[in-house]
Amino acid sequence: MIHRIKSLLFENKSSSQTIVKNAFWLTMSQVGGRAIRAIAIIYVARLLGTSEYGVFSYAIGLAGFFTLFADIGINSVLTRNAAQRPGDARAYFATAFWMKVVLLVLTALAVIFVAPHFSNIVEATALMPLVALIVIFDNLRDFLGAYFRSQEKMEREAFVTMLTNIAIAVFCVGILFYSRTAFAITYAYVGGVVVGAIAGFVLLREEFVKIIANFKMEYAKEILNAAWATALIGLLGSFMLSLDVVMLGWLTNATAIGLYSAAQRIIQVLYMIPTIIASAIFTALARAVALQDKATQQNLMEKSMHILFSVAMPITVGGIILGPQIINLVFGSAYLPATLTFQIFMATVLFVFPGTLIGNFILAHHKQRDVALYVGTAVLMNIVLNYALIIPFGIAGAAVATLIVAIGFNSIMNRFAQRILPFRLFYHVKIPLIASIVMGLVAYGLTTLGIHTVSTILLSALAYVATLALLKDPIIQDAKALLQKVKG
Repeated sequence: MIHRIKSLLFENKSSSQTIVKNAFWLTMSQVGGRAIRAIAIIYVARLLGTSEYGVFSYAIGLAGFFTLFADIGINSVLTRNAAQRPGDARAYFATAFWMKVVLLVLTALAVIFVAPHFSNIVEATALMPLVALIVIFDNLRDFLGAYFRSQEKMEREAFVTMLTNIAIAVFCVGILFYSRTAFAITYAYVGGVVVGAIAGFVLLREEFVKIIANFKMEYAKEILNAAWATALIGLLGSFMLSLDVVMLGWLTNATAIGLYSAAQRIIQVLYMIPTIIASAIFTALARAVALQDKATQQNLMEKSMHILFSVAMPITVGGIILGPQIINLVFGSAYLPATLTFQIFMATVLFVFPGTLIGNFILAHHKQRDVALYVGTAVLMNIVLNYALIIPFGIAGAAVATLIVAIGFNSIMNRFAQRILPFRLFYHVKIPLIASIVMGLVAYGLTTLGIHTVSTILLSALAYVATLALLKDPIIQDAKALLQKVKG
């Protein structure tokens, strides 16, 4: 049994097994790692209070606004090209690395000298030099992870990500014994991301032996040519969440940002789920595109969509129904004014989850340029809606703006993807929909009876899975088949 589990999780033996292995390690790194960091940040938020936590969140959000320029899509292009042309993987790595170094230096300078001029919160400007270090080392770690992904070595990426988040959590908790300020927590973040970057460099030390000799100018032009449009697709992810925080800083105050960031923190952890699934199949999808294997592409997309909707629907229903209880449980009663914002965010899950996979599908087909106009329009719309809704409705208005943009943009992206290669978006969603309704009724009933939030969540999840099993949903059948394989 141990040998079979080791073979499943550490070897690449078949396409389906490799996807399962990749998904497992990405789950460990993204969900497990970020859960560790999230728990630490929740602890920090409780001790710092809404105002001081708002200062820290605003500084990080402001840096995230500039982080787009530290990547411009290089990571995604590196993963795709190195996977499709394994013989040139080291040359792509070396070329992309030097491009990344130049961009990081420019971004760090922008964070230190330009970002403070965007801030109306004076306390946050003093944090910018430390935030610049976070940008440098965290982006280097992400870059190294992109190369691990291209080689389907997600177990190494998982180790680096977990180590980074554990280091951040330990440093954050430790430093709070000496100082409960935004400045102290930023120092802790710097220490954690430095540890993660060093670990990544150690694991990839062989790639750095000829890091100068392997640089190729023609690859730099190729990467740059493809990367800018890829960066625009990524613009609607963490960048737009950072944009909301920046605009809240202009139009509100640190307390409002602290409340908004609390609601946002939970949703950012949830957004890792579609990223995991999309990343797990991306290498296989990119190869199928290169081989013009339409049947494999359709199969990967439809089964992945089924998984995504099977997760997204119960999360959305449960999050909206249990919104007040979840906020109170996680952050405490001081953050209850963020409840409505959190519930609005939960509705975005239904659109962001499939949208993440569709974005990767478009990238695998080298069609990212063709959607650049849509992305630019979506960003502009988000800015306009923020200005229109934040002043009268506060942080809830910013969340509504995000929801409107998510609905419009992901609907357009789906129509574009269907023109490339038709696939069933709502593949086997009837059973998960019924199960989500059952789960919602159970959650509402337990809440009405005054059952503890954790017990309510666990019992509601059990009701959801039981309904899937009772109605014989394919995802349950696939899970049983995988378990039988592991057993031999």
